[in-house]
Amino acid sequence: MSWTKVPGMAAPSRGCSCHRRATIFCAFAILAALAATGALAADDTDLLPTSGFAGVWQRDGAAKLFRGAELYGAIDGGAEIFLEFGFERVTIQRYLARSQEISLALYRMSDPAAALGIYLAKCGKETPEPSFYERHTAGRYQLACVRERFFAVVENPAGVPALAPVLVAFARALAAKLPASTPVAELALLPKQGQIAGSQRLIRGPVAFAELITLGEGDVLELRGAVTAAAASYGDPGAHTLVLVPYLDAPAAAAAFAFLSRHLDPEIKPLAETATKIVFKDYAGGFGDVTLAGSVITVRFHLAEPPR
Repeated sequence: MSWTKVPGMAAPSRGCSCHRRATIFCAFAILAALAATGALAADDTDLLPTSGFAGVWQRDGAAKLFRGAELYGAIDGGAEIFLEFGFERVTIQRYLARSQEISLALYRMSDPAAALGIYLAKCGKETPEPSFYERHTAGRYQLACVRERFFAVVENPAGVPALAPVLVAFARALAAKLPASTPVAELALLPKQGQIAGSQRLIRGPVAFAELITLGEGDVLELRGAVTAAAASYGDPGAHTLVLVPYLDAPAAAAAFAFLSRHLDPEIKPLAETATKIVFKDYAGGFGDVTLAGSVITVRFHLAEPPR
């Protein structure tokens, strides 16, 4: 095993064996602490299909591993939303069979809500393959799926039609090694009546929220990557969107409501405001409101008429 210098640690003096022993002990202590927090955790190669999968697919070299902010070097744009939800690491493995190629990327997120949030943000209109039972969407070029805290993308870069069933086979083999999915409680808060299928979203910060609407600059809901909001669209045609934000307690929700009221985007025009409600007209000419009730903030927008 080779060792590298721990950043920020001064090199020990060669003239003092006790100092060297103390420094080595500290280095081991730091490494142990990092390992305990997952900072030095191994990749997820053992969860991926091995060489010889389906009798023909061989791993093309070692898997590539990217942790934390290293994700910027792994994907072409879009790293911010992964980090906002709670990204830990991604393990990427390429497979070859004669002249054909399959690529598999397994993203380990901080928790099931983070993984489902990324999936919902990326999946578009879901086109599931009936023979695969995990939450997924499949096409000619890729299959994306989610299970527990993992989000996976299996790619057919050349778009070879005959490889579409192979994408499903890879995803099925991968899912069999992952923990069982658990329900995301925040989605259960959304009303079912009138909800448009496929419109659900999860939000943990300004990047995901801005894909729906911009109420202000930065994290105006003060989610801070820790509070999970749930959103969905209702009513077809003339759909409007509802966002429910369950905070830890009422004081946290009240503080977030006050922060939002002070930092509304200039393009958002308040029409009425009380201590617990803001009615506004947005930049597109639609209407909406923000309501504080106990520990929950409710946001509605894209309404055709001003709310009462």
